[in-house]
Amino acid sequence: MTALECFGMVNLVAGRKIVPELIQADCTASRIAEEMGMLLTDRVLHERMRRDLRAMRELLGGQGAFARSAAIIAQELG
Repeated sequence: MTALECFGMVNLVAGRKIVPELIQADCTASRIAEEMGMLLTDRVLHERMRRDLRAMRELLGGQGAFARSAAIIAQELG
C-alpha cells in the first residue's frame, strides 16, 4: 500500500487498510450503509477490525499519539 491509496491516519500508520475510506464520489449514503451493513452482519470482519484497532491503540500509546504517528509517517517517507 502506498500513501496515495489511503488518507485515514489509522490506515496510514498501519500500512494497510483497517477501516474503510469512502472519499469523494465513494462517500454516498448507499456506500456508507453497505459498509456499516457488512460490519453489523459479518462477525469475522467486525472482530478483525476491533482487534486491529486495539493493536493500533497499543502501538500509538497514550497522549501524544498524533506526534508519534507523524514521526512514524515521516520516517516511512524518508
